Amino acid sequence: MSAAPSPENIMEALNDSGYLMEQEVATVLEGLGYHVQTNFPFEDIDEGKSREMDVRAIKTIARNEARKLSCVFEIIVECKNSSNPFVFIGRPKTAADQRLAPEEYVFFTRWYETHKPVGKGGSSVQLTEPFHHLGFPNVHYAYQRPEKAVQFCRVDRKGSGWHANHAGLYDAIFFPMAKAVSSRMKEIPREPRHDEWRYLWFFVPLVVVSSDIYWVDSMQQAPTPEVRPYVTFRRQLRSKTLNGSFSVDFVRQDYLAWFDTACLGRIAEHAAMLVNEEPDLVLKKEIAWDDAR
Repeated sequence: MSAAPSPENIMEALNDSGYLMEQEVATVLEGLGYHVQTNFPFEDIDEGKSREMDVRAIKTIARNEARKLSCVFEIIVECKNSSNPFVFIGRPKTAADQRLAPEEYVFFTRWYETHKPVGKGGSSVQLTEPFHHLGFPNVHYAYQRPEKAVQFCRVDRKGSGWHANHAGLYDAIFFPMAKAVSSRMKEIPREPRHDEWRYLWFFVPLVVVSSDIYWVDSMQQAPTPEVRPYVTFRRQLRSKTLNGSFSVDFVRQDYLAWFDTACLGRIAEHAAMLVNEEPDLVLKKEIAWDDAR
């Protein structure tokens, strides 16, 4: 055996490591108009350490100079280079699932308010989350599907057979991603002064995988795995510093550009329309009372 690796050995090692995958993902996102940073550092506030995610990509979707209103997409990517497929188990959503707003979507205000006089000098208040008031459930890909993922695993080789492995996957994927997003969210200004810019800053946590993604419908008597280009998975997390429901999109690497166009594109179009054509709808925090609520 040669004492030094051949060029073929070097490329095989790089491909197996996933280092080239990170660069390939960064190149795709750059081609889609994002400003890209690889090896994006963030502070792990639970452990007080600096950690890294593979790729961060930022794009300004719309900018209204006259009204100082802007929408920005920020994609945070973790790459998983594996030939073993990820499998998601699903079931129908509940009404409560459809009412949840993505915590990763940061608006300049936490609520739109409505006040209604009640009795002598009293008033009743309705609070509406910006995600719902501005109509994003009508265009968000996750809200157009009737089902949700409730479990996932990776199918690995075990001896002569296959093993559904979930050991450590949740902690290895969800906690670092949620910490990275939470760290960035704290840097986005909320409740700005009258003369300051107002932002709709939408974080998109992505796990880009080189393997296949399968969906299994648990409501079927004899379910058959279905290949999908992406799956959205929401998980409740609790730690010293995290307490909430976090969503991550698992996307096949060869469908990354498609996901940006087909899924994020509808949200971007709606956001651009609001910023450029309906800024008053976005900026006016006092809204009409809804008797149906």
